[in-house]
Amino acid sequence: MQDISVINVIVPIFMVIGIGYLAVRTELMPKSVIPGMGRFVLYFCLPALIFTTLTTTPILTAMTPYYLIAYGAGSLLAYLIGFVFSKGISKATTSEAGLNGLGMSLSNSAFVGYPVLLQVFGTLPAAAFTMTLLVENLLIMPLALMVLELSRALHEGGSARQVFNNFVRRLVTQPILIAIVLGSLYSITGLGLPDVISSGLGFLANASAGVALFVIGGSLVGISIKGDVWKISWVTVGKLCLHPLLVALMIWLLPPFDRQLQIIAILIASMPMLSIYPVIAGNYLDPSRYAATLVVATLVSFFSISVVLALLF
Repeated sequence: MQDISVINVIVPIFMVIGIGYLAVRTELMPKSVIPGMGRFVLYFCLPALIFTTLTTTPILTAMTPYYLIAYGAGSLLAYLIGFVFSKGISKATTSEAGLNGLGMSLSNSAFVGYPVLLQVFGTLPAAAFTMTLLVENLLIMPLALMVLELSRALHEGGSARQVFNNFVRRLVTQPILIAIVLGSLYSITGLGLPDVISSGLGFLANASAGVALFVIGGSLVGISIKGDVWKISWVTVGKLCLHPLLVALMIWLLPPFDRQLQIIAILIASMPMLSIYPVIAGNYLDPSRYAATLVVATLVSFFSISVVLALLF
């Protein structure tokens, strides 16, 4: 672990986000290319990074059950609190409650978490990052999508079989999940990657952090902060404050385990919600409020991440 300066960690990250914003805002880069750049990261760069790091990680010994329980249970509680609060207090629809819960429980570990971990630790903590992605891709995201799809199917009169088929199709075609499975299987075999393949994938992996942050900045252009200020505010607070606090509570309740893993779990939980949050919302409801929530949470996360780093280091 490196000596940590909060400014040295946070400022470079938000500087690249700012460059992405200015590039699109000044039309030096057309906003139409940003979705394609995002897909480039999600479909190629991050899967390459995950696969190559897993092939050099002893995956069977790297998995830590207490990390999976702490991050998984904390994230699940954040989702349930967001969902129940929305239904019970705000009288929201099931779709709206599901989206609020998703916004409070699923971190942007790919586009923000990875660059932050790289800045903090110097190299990617492969095992922790992998366990985080497993929780997000096998627990939180499927749960959230299932609730949203069930709500829509019930509203439209769709069958349970259609809902299940859509859920399975989305799950098995996620590039990050495929990379986790293949990388884990390759790690178990103990085989090393040929240098030529490792070098080629390395080019893609090394592009992950910079392109991801640039995409975040560019995607913020044109999004207006409007809508229900109360709902935007409490979902933002839920994501940046409640989520890391719940993960910290789970860590406190569990028997002691590796200190670095504890820090990583809390740190990733303090990230804003995933950048495709309004895209997911747009499949079910008007995405404008969810886009505004993403903007607010991303900007405020400068302070939440700084506070977590200051407290943990």
